[in-house]
Amino acid sequence: MPSRFDVKPSTERVGCMDIPVSAWASELFTDEGTARTVRDRIGQALVDMQANARASHLEADVTSTQVHGIARYRGAFERVSEQLADLPGAQLVKPNGFQFDLVRIGNGLLYPFCFAKKDTNVRAARIQNVWSVIRELFAFAPPSEQADLFGEYAFDPSAVVLRPKLAALPEGTRLVLVPFACNASGLLKPYWGVAALADESGTLEWVIDPESLPLPVAPTPKLTIPQQMADHPGFDEGEQPLVALAPRPDAERKLDVAPVSEVAPILPLNSENDEI
Repeated sequence: MPSRFDVKPSTERVGCMDIPVSAWASELFTDEGTARTVRDRIGQALVDMQANARASHLEADVTSTQVHGIARYRGAFERVSEQLADLPGAQLVKPNGFQFDLVRIGNGLLYPFCFAKKDTNVRAARIQNVWSVIRELFAFAPPSEQADLFGEYAFDPSAVVLRPKLAALPEGTRLVLVPFACNASGLLKPYWGVAALADESGTLEWVIDPESLPLPVAPTPKLTIPQQMADHPGFDEGEQPLVALAPRPDAERKLDVAPVSEVAPILPLNSENDEI
């Protein structure tokens, strides 16, 4: 089972505009450069998620925020996998019975979720629905150290039976949570970190303190490509146009009048008197 992480101070040198990457992230995601790319792309994915969800809400033109909630829920998984799928070593993992792909890079298995609709302390975040897949994902998290009154642990990750696709993940895989606060008005605070599942009600015990994720200024622009017609002929493959031929009147032929192929140009007038 996964072991507890030791939080190490970062010794990296950064520019004035850069935000340091923590040592735990560099260790989990192979190296510092990959960890920085993963972190920044997660931020971009969440901004894109909110932009799409808000657009859906506005397009629906309803007072309920249900449309935003559905788009946000699906978008959290789809935008993250979309942003990270092309990174070297990225693996898309779709647990049996789960609708969406999760992304594994290095030893980090990412799980995004909305923990609040307002500005709330992330350390109070909870998993809203601890169903079977969630229990299995937390088998890749450190065990909780908070025992109940009887000295027993409410959730034991070592006792969880994994479904095939999760059981096939390499040893050493660690669950990295990506909690974010979000509502129909905006994306508030996104974080990432490592936590144990303390009990069946979804209480989290943070092993690595949740860190703020830097966010880009704008969502990814969408490029719309018009529908292409595969069976449309090329310019040089079309039918030749038919040119209508008008015969010369017999009067012109008899008078031996020279044929005219073009209309005589109309000269511009210098003054109104030229018309007379």
